[in-house]
Amino acid sequence: MTTRAWTGIIFRPRLFLVASVAVASLYVGAAQAGEVAERHSEWRGCLHRTFAFQAALTGRAMAADITLKTCRLREEAYLAALASSPLVDGEDVARVRPALLQRARDWLIGGPASRPL
Repeated sequence: MTTRAWTGIIFRPRLFLVASVAVASLYVGAAQAGEVAERHSEWRGCLHRTFAFQAALTGRAMAADITLKTCRLREEAYLAALASSPLVDGEDVARVRPALLQRARDWLIGGPASRPL
């Protein structure tokens, strides 16, 4: 896990992303939080369906890479909805996007035993 010392505080990108989503979901309006949750669900569904298909055709690592590319539009819709929150801006989302994609890749390759996305 990547950590950076940041003026005495340890910064963990994945933990920051999870905390940001949780905080944003708690404080945004019901409709906005619903949109973020809906876009996240659509992205996860795309990842799950596409990976199942691709993994039957090729190795898991390559299938994960293809899946992330295939589901890019849904990922962007999810991140755009997340960035529309009053607590998380576009810079925050851009900063944690690489960690989110790595976690999604790990989730796909790890299967049901891995941490949920």
